Parts: sequence; structure tokens; C-alpha cells
Amino acid sequence: MFCRNCGSEVKDNAKFCSKCGANVERKNIDAKRINRQGETTYNTFPQQPSQAPPQPPSRQCIPPRHSPNQSPAGGGGSKRPGGRSALIIILSIALVAGLCVNMFQFVNGTHILSRHSSQISYYKTPDASLISDTDEWGAVPLNQLIIVFDDDIGKSEAKKIIQQLGGVIVGEIEMINLYQIETEGRTETELSRLLETTLAMSGVETAFPNVEVYGKDAEGTPCTPLRDPLYTDPNNSSHYKAIGMENAWRIIKSSGVKLNKVNAGVLDSSLYTGSNEYKGKVNVTGDKTDVPEKDVKNQIVNGGLNHGTMVTNVIGADHENDGMVGIASVLGDKLSINIKNLYDGKKSQQTDYDEDDITQASYTENGMNYTYTMKALVYLKEQVESGATVINCSYGPAFPRDQHQWVSKAYEKFFKEIYKSHPNVIFVAAAGNEGRDPLSKGALNGSNYYPAGMKLPNVITVGALNNDGTRAEFSNYAASENAEVTLSAPGVEMLLGVDENGQPIKASGTSFCAPQVSAAIALIKSISPGMDAAQIKDLLVQTAAGAISTESGSTPIPEGMGKGVLRVDEAVLQAINSEREKQGKSPYTMQELLDRNIIDLFAETGFREYTVRASVPDAESTSVSLKIEITGNCSIEEDTVQTVQVGEDAVWNLTIEDDSVFVRVVRTDTEGCAFMTLKIYESVSGIYEVKGVWDSSDGPEPLTDWRARVEDTGDGKMTITFYNSAGTVLTGNYDEITGVFVGIDRNKPADIWAFTWWMGADTTITFDFDSMPMMAKGTLTYDWHATATVDGSDPIDVNLSPPTKVDFEMLKVEELPQ
Repeated sequence: MFCRNCGSEVKDNAKFCSKCGANVERKNIDAKRINRQGETTYNTFPQQPSQAPPQPPSRQCIPPRHSPNQSPAGGGGSKRPGGRSALIIILSIALVAGLCVNMFQFVNGTHILSRHSSQISYYKTPDASLISDTDEWGAVPLNQLIIVFDDDIGKSEAKKIIQQLGGVIVGEIEMINLYQIETEGRTETELSRLLETTLAMSGVETAFPNVEVYGKDAEGTPCTPLRDPLYTDPNNSSHYKAIGMENAWRIIKSSGVKLNKVNAGVLDSSLYTGSNEYKGKVNVTGDKTDVPEKDVKNQIVNGGLNHGTMVTNVIGADHENDGMVGIASVLGDKLSINIKNLYDGKKSQQTDYDEDDITQASYTENGMNYTYTMKALVYLKEQVESGATVINCSYGPAFPRDQHQWVSKAYEKFFKEIYKSHPNVIFVAAAGNEGRDPLSKGALNGSNYYPAGMKLPNVITVGALNNDGTRAEFSNYAASENAEVTLSAPGVEMLLGVDENGQPIKASGTSFCAPQVSAAIALIKSISPGMDAAQIKDLLVQTAAGAISTESGSTPIPEGMGKGVLRVDEAVLQAINSEREKQGKSPYTMQELLDRNIIDLFAETGFREYTVRASVPDAESTSVSLKIEITGNCSIEEDTVQTVQVGEDAVWNLTIEDDSVFVRVVRTDTEGCAFMTLKIYESVSGIYEVKGVWDSSDGPEPLTDWRARVEDTGDGKMTITFYNSAGTVLTGNYDEITGVFVGIDRNKPADIWAFTWWMGADTTITFDFDSMPMMAKGTLTYDWHATATVDGSDPIDVNLSPPTKVDFEMLKVEELPQ
């Protein structure tokens, strides 16, 4: 098959001619360009082939202020727009002297019209045989150095300095006065001495070895307990990050501490069995329901999750499914959770007062004595008797009111009695969400609310913070020396589960702050079961953070919101070290344990071939075994499990057969891991479809029927030929590491008016290596103006056209012919 436009032979299944870019599947509609003598026609960028009138071979940079088929105001035919305008005539006369004087500068690339093209930028790929692994800089070429000079150092002076160093310039970025030089050096010692000498020289701003020597390599991502897809959204993971949940898991695994069984209790609504969060290792018992949560219109809400289910999810939701992650679920089968339904419809009994029954309350009203058996206290007592040692209480009265003091007294008595008989049991209460109450405004005084707000050794009250560390507007707070909010935790728009479609369920409230603390206590009890309630409470207070740090700064915990924000990682570290102290062992540092969970994972790429390297910064012993796991079709030469010394690499050579494979490397001592996705490297060279918009005087106009031929020569150079009406050819530098091409149309026509904006500014095009097929995005911004000098006066900067911006996208549709 042959191209109908240029006659070149093309493949039978080709869409476009690789020679001229014509569409060989249909009639080529590109208009022929006719040179009309004595006539100047302005080609606009981009000129649409289907709309353009016949064009001369000259190319212009000034877009018309009218449509291509409309004559300019005040003129006729296809004369240059505004050619008869008096303003243009006067301007032309004023400019002619400056243009004539500066024509030589323009042709030689030094004129202001071509100021961007004079910004030199090129680079030499290092000789692979001279690349060596150095102790300080990693893999670098021993014969190359990068030098950046001060802005006031000219090129001639820079060359003299480079000659003094015995170097030859092989690369340059003129914009920042940077030079890539090569020397005769062949050792690391010679490179270090050269670097030291260079940095000591006057006029040198900075210098360093050429550290970017790899191709499109990949770096591994550390594994995280928040591996469920929902947590890729930082808004969903921010709550757990603020309390150090991920690090807590890492140091538990790294420490090798023995984990003991722990029983947690939740007094709330029944657990909804429609949730998929409790089919894993965590043992859940108690009251359950298969009836989803519904609103007053009998419509299912929150994916059917009720309050008690969401609270329980924070503690123990399965971390190995695709839903939510419970903070204490790392304990697996060591964790049991019992749920009691406080809202089961059963009425409390009114009976004769028994002062020995701690679940009864007695009060007097209008001269009458009343005795009331409080159902919540009965259920709490049942959970204690069933073995629960941490019990979550995310409930309370409608509002903080002084008349609740009799109930508060009953709770206070109950908690004190439990502490006497079961000192290891601790209760975690939500501070309440009545911060907007017009009467109390959420202020707790120690007796106007229950079970929260009490100063007792076995009760922890938890308030809610915004993600930035300020108090959530709804959260109650301690407003009296008799009241206590012990700790706070993030509680606004928190991820609490998923619906039947896997979409996130979120809610706000202190109800979801309390189980964060309950889960932390479960971890501490599993690590150090001998600690009683008072010791655990003190531990949590001592390890709490006094502020929450964000990108915008650090916010101290507000007054009345406790000693600080919960830090699960710090509390867990203290519990681990407490056990080590009992064994006569030295304490761990946080970083020491984190390092023992880390894998440094890196892959060097070819086309289908990858060399995967993995190492660890620290371990309990001097060596560690690393196992590679691969999902997808791939051949591997080495053993999947390799034992290496700390700091040394395990190496696997892979040849991938699918478009991509998923690689995970796990250390067998702590289960720490890292992962990456390896893809077949696709060449950026090829035929691309181009689409986008440009800003014309009439507003944004689309690019249509555009194509481009991309040729990467492999030596840091690239040519991109656009099959547009202007015949644009961009040449420039291509960075294989970042995928960024910067080029310009260097064709310099003899006719100044044929100058196009592609010659006036660099075009940046970035290729997306992760796309399949290959995609790229480009941007060109051009401000066309000139400098005129009349009668020896100072130069005048004249804007000939408003700044024009072009944004476009490129999609690879064919490979280049072999």
C-alpha cells in the first residue's frame, strides 16, 4: 500500500504515513500550499487543514484577529491583516531601523525574538564502563562532574575555570549557568579531590557528581497496614496517621514481642452481620443483627451499618479484606470482642434499694424515694464478669445537665467498685457531641454527664479533634477542675466502613474517638498483660502528643481536651520496653524498630528485563532472609528466598512476559515488606495523535486532525515533527529519567515575517511512562514582541500580539517502521 499524499510505501494496517503523516485510511484533506507572488498570507497556529485557504510556504507567528475565512477590517483579499491600517504603517516605520540593525542578531539566534532559543540546554549520557558505586554518592560516572556557577560568571570565565580543573564541557543548561564536564579521572579518590577543589574555587555556586545515571528505574513502596484501596485517599487515612497507627503495627512486628490474648467489650447497638469485616481472625461474640440500619422512610442508610458496628470496626475490622482496617486487628486471633446491645428494648427494673448492688441508684424527688436499676451498668457488669478488660462506652445522655448528678453518682460508685474488684479493667467513654447545645455548650463539670467526664483511675474520656488539631465544634470538653477529658483523637469525617459497593462510609463524633483509645489499650494489654487500669491510663497520658502537625503548621491541643492527642505508636513502644525491662534487656528506640521493618527495594530496567535489588538497614541478627513474591507471568533466574547480610543486596533478575507484574519482597524476620509494579518499557518513539486547544483572539479553539512523529535517538536528543500546516519540526533534549523533552523549531527563514512562534519559545512535552499506550502532554506559551530603536534613543519594547498559550495531548497510535 502506498500513501496517496507522498507516494511512500506504508504497511497495510497503517493508519498514518510515517513519512508525511497523512491519514492513509481516508482521502487526505490537507490543503496544498500555493505561493502567490506579491501576496503575504498569515498562517495561524494551529491552522486547521479543513478551514485553511491556500497558503504560501512562509510561516508566521501572529494569529489573526478574525476567522481564517474573514477579511480583515479595512482591507480586502488575503493581504496581511491590518496592512492598510495607519497604526501598523506608523509602527512599521518606527520599527524598521531596529529590525534592520537586529536582523543579523536574529539570524544568529541572539535577537530578543529568539531569546528562548538562545538558552542552550544539552547533556551527554555517561559512559557505562566508567560508572562505579561510590560510598558517598552511589552509582556515578567517575569522569564527570556537574558545576553551577554564580550568575555573574560569564561563559568565557566559566570555561577558564573548567580548563584549570582539567575538564571539557560536554553538557550545559545556560538558564542556571550549569555545566557538565568530563575529566581524565577514573577513580573515586580522583573524583572526590576534584569535587573538593571545585567547591573551593571562587565563582562556583555548587558542584556535585553526575548522580542521575539510571534509566526508567523503579523504587519500591513500603507495605502498610492501610493497604485497602480506600486508604489511598489521604482524607481516609489521615485519622490513623495522626495517632501513629501504622508505626504501631510496624514496631509490634519488629520487636518480636509475645502477644497475649485480650478481651474487649463494646456496649452499644448490635453488630450488623451484613458487614464483611468479621470473617477473618478476630473473634467477635455477643449481640448481632441481620437487619440493616434504616432511616425514618425505611431506606437503608450507611450501607446498613449501625452505630455499634461502626464503633466496633474502629477496634477490630479485618485488615486483610478490601474494607476498613481496625486498629487492634493486627492482634488477629489474640483479640476477642464482645458486643452488648444497650438498645435491645428491655426495660430496667424499679425495685427496693439494695445498697450492695452497684447497679442500682437511689434518689429523692418531691419527697418520694426512688430506686432504679440501671440497665447500662448491669450490662457493663456482665461484660466485666465475662472477661472483658477494656470496655468501650460510646453513649451518654441527650445533653449535659445538672439533674444528671444522681446518675453520675451511680456510675462513679460503679466504677470505683469495679476498680477494687477488677483493677485491670478500664472503661473508655466518649466525651459527647453536645458542643452546640445552647445551654451547656458542651461544658462538662464532672457530674452533669455520664459515663464520661469523671476523674477516676479506670475511666478515660475521649474528645474529638478536627484533622488540623483544633477542637471539633460538636465535641464536649472539660470546663471544671472536677471534670476530665483525658485524651483526644481525630473524629471528623472518619472512615468507618464500606457499603455493599465498596464505597466509604464516614461519620463524625466522639463516639468514634473512644474506640481508637480502646483499640490502643487492647494492643497494650496484649503486649503487657500485667498492667492495671491506672497504669495504662497514665501510659496513654504520658505518651500523648501535645499538638497535631500538618503541612500548614503545628496546632497545640486546645484547653479542656486532655493532655494531648492519642499516639498509639509511642504507647506501644513504652509497653514493649516495659516488658524488656522485666527481662533485663535494654530498651528499643522507635527508629531502631522501624528500621527492622523496612526493606529498601529498587529495580533497574531494560525492555522486558529487570534487576530487582532489596536490602534492609537493620535486623535483630547480622543477616536476614528476603523472599520475592510475583503476581503475573515472569521468569526469574535466582532463588526466590535469599539470605543476605544487613546492608547487602538480594538480587533477582526478572524477565516479564505480561504488560506488567506486581512484585513484593518480604523479610521473614518481621514481615516487613515493600512492593512495586514493573512494566514493559515502551519506547517513546512513534506516531502520535495530537489534540488540544489554543487561545486565539476569538477564544479557545481546538486542535483537530493533528499528528506528530517522535524520534528518540537515544543520545539525549529528540526530534518531533508535527504534521500541521506550518510543517513544524522541534529539535531538542530529551531526559530519559524524567521523560521530559524541551525543544524548539530552529528553522530560520530569510523572511522575518515568516517567523513562527515555535521558533520564539521552548516547547515542553512530558511523556507518561505509566500509560499504555504511551501518552504525553505539552505546553507552549509565547509572547511575541520586538525591540525598536529610533534615532539612537533608548530601545522600546513593543508587544505585537497578546501572549498565546497552547495546551495539547499526544497519544501514541503506531510504532515507527523498522
